[in-house]
Amino acid sequence: MIKIITFFSLILALVIVGQAQFQSEGKLNVWTTEKVQRNHETENYSTGLCKVRVSRNKGFDRVVFEFDRGKTDWVIQYLPSKVLPTEGGDREIKIAGNHFLVFFIYNFAVGDEMPCKLKTYPKEKLNFPVLMQIEEGGSFEGILDFMIGVKDRKPFRVKELRNPSRVVIDFKR
Repeated sequence: MIKIITFFSLILALVIVGQAQFQSEGKLNVWTTEKVQRNHETENYSTGLCKVRVSRNKGFDRVVFEFDRGKTDWVIQYLPSKVLPTEGGDREIKIAGNHFLVFFIYNFAVGDEMPCKLKTYPKEKLNFPVLMQIEEGGSFEGILDFMIGVKDRKPFRVKELRNPSRVVIDFKR
């Protein structure tokens, strides 16, 4: 009986933690250094990342993630160190930058299920005022992550755009 109660308590805890993990947090289109995440329960999900672009703009550097359709669930946040904790163990970040953000994309299709495939993105070191480098970290169980290296821990803002579906991250200079 104790094993059954323990089992159901564990399941309940995992469900609560899983639900909390995918709640929207932080404001869009506001400069911040805090975690920002979005959950789009009622939207048509995007399943493929098609393009990643970078640009210099007056007062900020920009990264654009373009998807096949709909919206995706995502999280972006600064990491406290040069180490990304993962289920497979801690991973040292080996890209240019003094501070690092991780951009997690959830509900991501892999292999032949993807309607569009990211063929290339700016992998080289960037000569931007804030943005230093971007690197795809890989995917695991429907979660794709990108590491973003920046010179300084500057505020960022996130926008969601449609037609085509995009997540835009600006880094203030």
